[in-house]
Amino acid sequence: MAKRGYTRDTIRGGASDWDVSRPFSSYLRMLGGLVAHPVRFFEVLPRVPDVRAPALFLVFSGLPATALWFLFGGLYPALAALLVPLPLSLPVAGLYHLGSIGGRYGYLVTWRTVAYPFGFYLPLSAVPVARWVAAVYAGAVLLGVGLATVREIGVARAALASVTITALLVLAAYLLVAR
Repeated sequence: MAKRGYTRDTIRGGASDWDVSRPFSSYLRMLGGLVAHPVRFFEVLPRVPDVRAPALFLVFSGLPATALWFLFGGLYPALAALLVPLPLSLPVAGLYHLGSIGGRYGYLVTWRTVAYPFGFYLPLSAVPVARWVAAVYAGAVLLGVGLATVREIGVARAALASVTITALLVLAAYLLVAR
């Protein structure tokens, strides 16, 4: 039961927010919920502009990504996997925010919506074949559901925005890797 003055969006470790006090179990619970029930995950995602939990989630997601990139790619990709996710999530969220312009909440809530699927994608980005499948799933499917649910825009518009932006990002990443 919530204390007086608190709502589901202000209670520490909201229903769909990463709980810093239990990082490993919360990480696994969130990823499982995100993959198994994405609509429910985004329905209970707090719509507050607090960046602490998603930012720490991205940093924490960078740890297994760093280990996998070190195994599959070497030292420099591993360092990039550790240092780049949080700063990279900001412009990526900006693209998804522009694609869902006119939605109910502002940029920081859109960023929260992008941060969790992006954190899901990070460890899988190191696995050679799975990286492209995971990128399409996280970007087109999970973010499409997230934009429609959190930003409260139409499903068709959310699907169009997420598929278009994901296609552009995957194409850019592919061209960058192919060089």
